[in-house]
Amino acid sequence: MPEVDKALLIELLDYPRKRIVQSMELRFCPHAGFFNTSDEQCLNCHQGMECTWMNHNDELVAVEEKSVKEIKQQLLIAVDFVDSSLTPHHLSRRNCECDNCVWLRKAQKILAIE
Repeated sequence: MPEVDKALLIELLDYPRKRIVQSMELRFCPHAGFFNTSDEQCLNCHQGMECTWMNHNDELVAVEEKSVKEIKQQLLIAVDFVDSSLTPHHLSRRNCECDNCVWLRKAQKILAIE
């Protein structure tokens, strides 16, 4: 199987960044969404996964220095996040043209997820 274009993988990170930031409640976060592994409050926060993901993949991180394997792993987490945010009453994902479903299909195709 040919190697996936790294630039394409990096581009795919844009959409989940927006979705994850939109889903986060940062009003009472003492770190403004920057996960701190030594802070008890962060360790027990319900947004720990989102903060951790953003801290590894936001625009301030040099994702181009990551390996293709690392970026793919982060995209798999993003696919799970976007997929889990869809409601049970959501339209058929194969036919839906909402931003979530369009991104999911593109990411799944590139990552070769069945």
